[in-house]
Amino acid sequence: MSTIVLPLTLLGIATGIAIAQAPSRTRAIAFIVFAALCSIVATLPPAAASERAAVACWIAIAACAAAIHWVRAPRHLALALAGASGACAGALAAAAGVRPELRVLPPALAVLLLAAWCLRHGARVAVQVVASWLIAVVLLVASVHDLHVTPGDQPDHLQ
Repeated sequence: MSTIVLPLTLLGIATGIAIAQAPSRTRAIAFIVFAALCSIVATLPPAAASERAAVACWIAIAACAAAIHWVRAPRHLALALAGASGACAGALAAAAGVRPELRVLPPALAVLLLAAWCLRHGARVAVQVVASWLIAVVLLVASVHDLHVTPGDQPDHLQ
């Protein structure tokens, strides 16, 4: 269960950033779509392995974080990213057997409000820095995931 907390939280943060640049009405609709799909997909039986759901979650984090760098993004992009992120969060939570609402929605709403405020007051660079950090985390996870353990990398009691 603790292995899904980081991807779910980062997915909430990235989704909040992606939704924040949409117009206010689209923001509200996108957040509702995100929350609804997250809850609905989490109730479905876990059809996919948690590894596939985790990979989809990391891809969704990168896509949402990259969306803030597209200054003139179409407003329907926020809806599409919110739907994809909600489905990924729900699938990962279903595969792990937990409810995602307390792990995904509070960070998403908090970052959505903060990022929307920053964008409205001319601090777009600050939001882009956070989004770039999220992309760097995804690249780090992707590069470290397939490394083989060599002698000396683990404590002696684990070998």
